[in-house]
Amino acid sequence: MEKAIDISLLCTGVKWELQYDFRESMDRVNVLNSLHGTRDLLNKIKRIPVTLPSDTLETDDFNHRLRNVKEATLVLRNMVLLKENAFYVSRYAKGLLRDFLVLLINLPNQPRLNEIKNDALDIAEEVTKFMRTDPEDPLWISLLDCLESPDRAHVVRALWAITHFSTELDEPEGNRAMERMPKQTLQQLYFHTLLDLDKDVLSGALDFWYQYTLSRENIETMLEIFDFPSVFAPRMIALLTYEARPSKKETVLQEEKVAPPPSEIPRVPAELLKDLMELQEPERSSRWLRCCFVEDAECEITQIALWQAYQSRFADPRVPGGGVLPAAEFIKNVSTTFTNAQAQVINGPGAATRFIIKGIRPLETAYTFQGFPYTYCKWADNSKPTKTCQRAFGSPADLRNHVFTDHMELKATDTPGHYNLDDAESPIHTCNWDNCTRFRSSGPSANTAMVAGHVASHLPEERPEDAEAPVSKRAVLQERIVRKWFYMDTPVNERAEPIGVAYKAALVLRNIARNLPNGVVQKYGLVWKKAVFLSHRPKIVEIWDRNRSLRKELTELIMIIEKEDYY
Repeated sequence: MEKAIDISLLCTGVKWELQYDFRESMDRVNVLNSLHGTRDLLNKIKRIPVTLPSDTLETDDFNHRLRNVKEATLVLRNMVLLKENAFYVSRYAKGLLRDFLVLLINLPNQPRLNEIKNDALDIAEEVTKFMRTDPEDPLWISLLDCLESPDRAHVVRALWAITHFSTELDEPEGNRAMERMPKQTLQQLYFHTLLDLDKDVLSGALDFWYQYTLSRENIETMLEIFDFPSVFAPRMIALLTYEARPSKKETVLQEEKVAPPPSEIPRVPAELLKDLMELQEPERSSRWLRCCFVEDAECEITQIALWQAYQSRFADPRVPGGGVLPAAEFIKNVSTTFTNAQAQVINGPGAATRFIIKGIRPLETAYTFQGFPYTYCKWADNSKPTKTCQRAFGSPADLRNHVFTDHMELKATDTPGHYNLDDAESPIHTCNWDNCTRFRSSGPSANTAMVAGHVASHLPEERPEDAEAPVSKRAVLQERIVRKWFYMDTPVNERAEPIGVAYKAALVLRNIARNLPNGVVQKYGLVWKKAVFLSHRPKIVEIWDRNRSLRKELTELIMIIEKEDYY
């Protein structure tokens, strides 16, 4: 510390003398009371003029001596980072330590001295925990002055040092300076809580407010400066969501149930079979698989059922081998066609062994090469028993044309898709689509347009030319019901304990609720607790609901607010 204090010799040309004998006179301006600390040190500093020029031109000797001072300060700074060292220095060199910090914190504001000042503030942050203070303490006053510094680093470090004063001392009167904080400084520290974009300054200010609001007397001082219901309390409540991150929790109340896969492989319409027979193997079997099956990770089909369906559709007894792929090659081609399908062997139960294809299921109806389902005509004739047409069509337009032309016997006009809808000479039109009962009681009608409009209601809608192929999904028999909770959780540590700005704001609010005066506020006609928190209670409860990190702290706050005090 003596080496570091030599910085004054460079700045003012005055060398400080260390006096440990309290019987000796300490009136001279350059004498320090190294035993107990120099109470009038700030006045002595003001009396010594700064001789260091503001330019950066330095001699080699000056640079060497400045570097030695910086190294000495850095050694001290690194040393006190260990808690035991900080305790030792603050206990056995408390007088010199105080003067050392005051001298370095009050150095001239020159860039080349900034590193020394920062190190001194770092040292102060570590050692003030073990030091007493009072309103006239030069170190306390110097730290308060740092809050006015244009250098952000000085403000942050000074905040931490001020907040840490006497926190490791088991003495209620260890910090007597806190209760006599200047009102202007308190206002400035409130303004620091408005700096959302500067987390360090904001966090340091909240550290101070936590310490300050532990005292009922301090709360009464704050009430003289701030309007709690409309200024201070709302700001603390707003900080309860600082750095909150959205998260979601889901609870499944009912799982989704889908229809079981079709038990039968769809038949191949004559139109599709004609196109398939024009292909060569293995392309033909791949096309057939794509037209009649779809990938489904939850479904399976036995290899023998798949092989038999393939043979029954394409095997030609007149050709050796049936003109189809051998069983092994066909099963291999299934996995080639559907990349997620796998041939598996399932053992058990008992001695039974099943050979399956996992990952595919039959479609409800065959699909065209373009990936659209075939639509079937369900018009019934007048024979007994009735027979259904069952012709397959690759597009809704073809089905519509078939029904109107072949079954209703309407004549097409020159416009494609349009038909002559003039009334018939006799009631000949009816609807025989899939057991429709529309005209069962009234009988046939001569109103062609009316019957054609009704029949059209049974038919699928026209498909746009640029329509994309549909994705075949099994019908949902039971919807999946999920209850969702949306949260805005603030930071926690690895032990899930709350940390950060929001946590500190919650602690400040809790201190305020505990230490508000008992009297009635004339302006509101309510006791202080109700006047400050009543209008903000819904917001606090909302944050309690959404911020799981602060549930414990906010529960305590709400319970304090709700507690009825009787006087």
